[in-house]
Amino acid sequence: MTPDRTDALIERLASRSFAVEPDFLPGDLCADLQREAIALADDPIAIEAGVGRGEHHVKDEQIRRARIRWMDGATPAQVRLLAQADTLRVAINRRLFLGLFEFEAQLALTPVGGFYARHVDGFEGARNRVVSLVAYLDAGWRDSDGGALRVWPPEPRTADMPETIDIRPERGTLVLMLSESVPHEVLPSNRARASLAGWFRIRQ
Repeated sequence: MTPDRTDALIERLASRSFAVEPDFLPGDLCADLQREAIALADDPIAIEAGVGRGEHHVKDEQIRRARIRWMDGATPAQVRLLAQADTLRVAINRRLFLGLFEFEAQLALTPVGGFYARHVDGFEGARNRVVSLVAYLDAGWRDSDGGALRVWPPEPRTADMPETIDIRPERGTLVLMLSESVPHEVLPSNRARASLAGWFRIRQ
């Protein structure tokens, strides 16, 4: 994560409301986190992913299918990822003055056939998630494996920007999105998929 690449990523976030950078995270870090995500299949602490928060949290397999565990810095790989996320948080604040205060993240294991229907990450009535982060951990991903992240760039779009953009979940790829304004979905996956999702938050 060099300063030049980080600055370019943030510039794209500022101009387009989302940004994608392949090979942004180191391969060894992704491999360590992938092993943790795969272990979620048999982890008694892992939970079936739902949607919403607090009293509005529901588990609905018609909307989302995945197993998740919140990252708490319990492993060296998590400590390393959270440190890199904090460096990114500082850089975003320096450029965009968003007042991002903290970062929360979860590891996710999406099973074969898993998906996440179209949504935005901001919670109704609570403007606390401001910038969303998605990172992919699996190497050798092919288009036929499915599981792409489909993004709807917000209006107004430039003439050269399609209505939707599909992002292949290849190891090391990082995606940033403005949480409240960029709808996205995870297309059905034809193989198990390891990833992490995080959110840069502001104080309520």
